[in-house]
Amino acid sequence: MRILVAGTGSGCGKTTASILLMACMRRRGMRVAPYKVGPDYIDPGFHRRICGAPSHNLDTWMMREETILRLLHAEADISVIEGVMGYYDGVDALDMKASTWEIARLTRTPVVLVVDASGGAASVAATVKGFMTLRPESGISCVLVNRVSGERHYELVRRAVEHYTGLPCVGYLTKQTVIELPSRHLGLVTARETPDLLSRVDQAAAEAEKTLDIDAILDISATAPDLPMPGKADMPDLRGYRLGVALDEAFHFYYDANLDALRGAGMELVFFSPLRDGTLPERLNGLYIGGGYPEVYAEALTGNAGMRTSVRDALNGGLRCYAECGGLMYLSDAIDGWEMCRYFPISCHMTQRLQRFGYVTVRDATGIEFPAHEFHHAVAEPTEPVQTRYTISKPSAPEKTWTCGYEKGNTLASFAHVHFADRPDLVRRFFL
Repeated sequence: MRILVAGTGSGCGKTTASILLMACMRRRGMRVAPYKVGPDYIDPGFHRRICGAPSHNLDTWMMREETILRLLHAEADISVIEGVMGYYDGVDALDMKASTWEIARLTRTPVVLVVDASGGAASVAATVKGFMTLRPESGISCVLVNRVSGERHYELVRRAVEHYTGLPCVGYLTKQTVIELPSRHLGLVTARETPDLLSRVDQAAAEAEKTLDIDAILDISATAPDLPMPGKADMPDLRGYRLGVALDEAFHFYYDANLDALRGAGMELVFFSPLRDGTLPERLNGLYIGGGYPEVYAEALTGNAGMRTSVRDALNGGLRCYAECGGLMYLSDAIDGWEMCRYFPISCHMTQRLQRFGYVTVRDATGIEFPAHEFHHAVAEPTEPVQTRYTISKPSAPEKTWTCGYEKGNTLASFAHVHFADRPDLVRRFFL
């Protein structure tokens, strides 16, 4: 059983709808395998808390199709996939690469379209009709009506949608059925920072069960066909390799599939906290410092001088390290004046606007080319010459390039986030 929750656009309520559907199914005792379309780290954290299972990203830009199909073979009663942006929005407005629609088509998953009905009735049907007809095979199987004022409003919308489109409506959420979650500059605060998340979601799910036709949604999900099971790529033998992985409130932007790939190759992952641990774990063969919010915890990171010294001494001693985005910032001299590890001669500061956003292609000086994603408000300014190994471009303007991929000793750090599951060349580049 498999269902994909898509939206007419960002802000239409698909994240709330996805979370509540997952919670409603969990309340029925079902094992739910959650997924997120696109290069998102925050929504999967909420999925994991609600479903008690890892939430894998599905991304046709970042990942190979074989990886996507393999990840969808989860031991669960149902897979629930949350879309990204509007249903058809992707890298290009015409080919719709990396869109939710492309994932639905690739995985042959029936789609429930979430539509914001605020202030509308027949016009909502016109919106749904447009989504149905933009592509000959839209994959849309039903409609979930969001932000209605009440049952009477829903009935007006339902009658119009079913009359003009022939699609069934599977219930509604009212303007009051919300999960109030605070946000910050990269989106919502993380699930780690929302201790009462489960109680909030359970309360909202109890209300949603009164207005959503969960049985109908389950029936539709049961029409999803079985998918082929591709094999895994031939990863290097990493048995005996102890990899230190930074993991706490400041650093937790990791793709679960990346960590699973390293474990599957034989690596032992040793998690540590740059916020709370005094030194690095012992007997490490490498470090992996992912992204997160080091700027939010900059004062605490500065205060843990023992860990900063331990990291710097280890890297100066030749320990191999791969760092992404927030990890790069942690290895710099400072973030907005707060002292960091002082390994790279780089000063970082936060800005009010996004500096880089979207999919990119990375060309490494070693000859490897791979897809990646950038999303950050930070600026990194070298204070003295430092080697860069990456030439980066956006698919929409490949002629415009910039450099990143700072390399010093055995350490490589970049703002680019990379999905390296099933990519043995990248595993070797980053960790061997």
